[in-house]
Amino acid sequence: MEIARASLWWERAWPALWPPVGVLGAYTTLVLVGTFETWTLFSAWAALLTTLGAAGYLLSRDVSWSEIPTRTDGLRRLEEMNNLPHRPLSTYEDQAAAGTGSDQLWAAHRQWLKARLAALRAKWPSPGLAGHDPYALRGALVVCLAAAFAIAGPFAGSRLAQGFFPGFAGTGSVGQVDAWITPPDYTGRAPIFLTQATTSALEVPEGSEITANIFGGSRPQVTLGAETLALKENDQRGEQAYETSATIEADTTLAITQGGRDQGTWPITVTPDEAPFVRLVEASATTRRTLKLIYEVIDDYGVTDLKMGLELDPIFVLEDKKIFQLGDEPFTRDGFSPLIDGFVAEKVVTQIDLPLPGIRPKDATNTAYKDLLSHPWAGLPVMLTLVVSDDAEQTSTSRTINMAMPARQFTKPLAAALVEQRQRLAMSPLNRGSVAGFLNAFALEGEKHIDDASVYLGLRAAYWRLVKARRPGDLAGVSKLLWDLALHIEDGDLSMAERDLRTAREALAQALAEGASPGEIEQLMQELKSALSRYLDELAGKATAEIDPQLQPPGDGQMLERSDLEKMLDAIGDLAKTGARDQAQDLLSQLDDILENLNTDQQQQPTEGESELADAIGEMGDIISEQRSLMDETFQHGQGAPGGSEGGESGNQGQNGGPPLENLQGQQDGLRQRLEDLMGKLGENGQPVPGELEQAARSMQRAEDRLSQGRPDSAAGAQGKAIDQLRSGAQALADAMFDSMGSGGEQSGVNAGGDQTDPLGRPLTSNGTSNSDSVKLPDELDLQRARQILEELRKRAAELGRPEQELEYLERLLRRF
Repeated sequence: MEIARASLWWERAWPALWPPVGVLGAYTTLVLVGTFETWTLFSAWAALLTTLGAAGYLLSRDVSWSEIPTRTDGLRRLEEMNNLPHRPLSTYEDQAAAGTGSDQLWAAHRQWLKARLAALRAKWPSPGLAGHDPYALRGALVVCLAAAFAIAGPFAGSRLAQGFFPGFAGTGSVGQVDAWITPPDYTGRAPIFLTQATTSALEVPEGSEITANIFGGSRPQVTLGAETLALKENDQRGEQAYETSATIEADTTLAITQGGRDQGTWPITVTPDEAPFVRLVEASATTRRTLKLIYEVIDDYGVTDLKMGLELDPIFVLEDKKIFQLGDEPFTRDGFSPLIDGFVAEKVVTQIDLPLPGIRPKDATNTAYKDLLSHPWAGLPVMLTLVVSDDAEQTSTSRTINMAMPARQFTKPLAAALVEQRQRLAMSPLNRGSVAGFLNAFALEGEKHIDDASVYLGLRAAYWRLVKARRPGDLAGVSKLLWDLALHIEDGDLSMAERDLRTAREALAQALAEGASPGEIEQLMQELKSALSRYLDELAGKATAEIDPQLQPPGDGQMLERSDLEKMLDAIGDLAKTGARDQAQDLLSQLDDILENLNTDQQQQPTEGESELADAIGEMGDIISEQRSLMDETFQHGQGAPGGSEGGESGNQGQNGGPPLENLQGQQDGLRQRLEDLMGKLGENGQPVPGELEQAARSMQRAEDRLSQGRPDSAAGAQGKAIDQLRSGAQALADAMFDSMGSGGEQSGVNAGGDQTDPLGRPLTSNGTSNSDSVKLPDELDLQRARQILEELRKRAAELGRPEQELEYLERLLRRF
């Protein structure tokens, strides 16, 4: 009976329920496939409410399905299902009339009906939905739901919760994950963005920072190895957002889960930051008693700091067996400093900054010069060690060598006496009173020892500063004053000029290494030029009339004129302006080598053959200079006609207002004739003619032919080759001259053993070529192209109509210039 009633109700209700059920089924399918996971909270609620509203409207159109069938309806349904005529089930429900005398007959009738009804069966309902769904969408909906559940897998529950209860914590909703790893800035490596497609282990530098942002969804869990990272919550884009970050120090795994779903797992391998390495190759004194250091530095991401540590050798013991360190505590009543830590110690170490070869060098060798003549330990035995550091604050030390610190020898008695008293004062404040007494005695005997009023005033000032000193720190100024007085007595203004020159050189080297601005580089270049000019003026003024005013590099007797040094400074400035700062540093290092080894001692008079070679070398310098200028003009013609032209008008008139190609061809022919005449003179005088000069003549002839054909671009290339060959030929001539000078007698200077250098102080090989593999300087053609590229970059950066991204890129390119 009840089954029949239920079947009857289903046949009535299903046609009315099918439209809203179809709408809910379609929404459920979308939820299961994750359609709403990345939607905002407002959008998710809007989708849910729209779906429920549509289903409710469709359901309310026909409410007859809500009526429950009666018992009579159920009996009638059974009779129809079993094809029973005369409604026997209704008869079975009837009651016999009272007083008719037919009770027995009625009971037998009911028994008969009961036996027939025992065989009745309820059939499946037949709602006739095909008439309401002619396209069989119900079947497609079932298939889609099954596929959606298969796609959702274990996350079906969390997705259903998110779809029907959006925004409620604990319902398993998920959001959008943005995660990346940022290596330390000093590595120069780009950030690594994490995606679901990343499956292999990520290699990142030690100290990298991982950042994860999750927008929307339930509260996530972010783990780094066994550690659960703390989350910072905020509201972005109208929904909950979570942020976290951590530093990676060892191999680990990053995992992000949200709403019971794995949002991503990334294994991470850490590349350790190796400690820097420093090797002290050589530590020696130059002819000017400057400390020369040759060292090598290596680091995987670049060295950031290099210092020289000096420690007094333990074998050196003062009379009181103590070494003084300057401090700020006042003296005691008796004028002596207490022997406590910070003032007096048995071990004293000082550190001095050293220049690095370039900006953050990874593998480089450098030569540095340090003027330590004014150091209180000058002349004393010390232990020298180099200490190198990197961005990770890791340090390493070189081997320690024992040496005597270079010290200046003073020939003037008063200067030597002042330096001696200065060292006594620097070693211990206990000598303060006796040093003041010496200075007072020197001043009282001023008429015998002092000819300069400024020296006398300086002595009196030092004396009274010692007398008035109240703490050891006050003695530092006295020490500097005594040193300046000694230099002035010994050399006049020459030592001051030399110190200013060294200071200017070191300032420029530091600015190049630290990537200073072009304006600062230009200012330091001007200061260096001024300091060099003053120094050379003082040097020339001190020289006697018999001394050749030309400067001499050590040991090879070569002439190095003042103009050569000025040209080197101009080349350094040009390299810095075009962004080739590493090469500018290399050339500045070569200038240091020359200046540290300048020698004004009179040299032997050159022989006739040596004079001829010297004249030839001078003539070669003029030819190289003119050939370089001619190449610049030819290159400018080539810019006006890329690829050249074959017999066009470009061969008859100049580009950009320059001279016509016929003029350039004539100049090239004249230079070639001068070179051939020079080679002829050398041959007539029995001098060797380097093969490089013959090659240069052929290259000049090729350049001349290209110019006659109207092909300035090809001519410029041939001219560049000619310049290189001319330089090699000049070096070969210099080598021949050095050999002649070496056979004529013993060379003067500290390098009389035979080491040869070119006119810029660089070592020469046996065949006369410059051993400069470590320094590759660009030629004029390279510099010209670099200038043009730089000008084009600046021009484009000034065009505000360009895209912002392009302008930012141009600014980054120009930043180092």
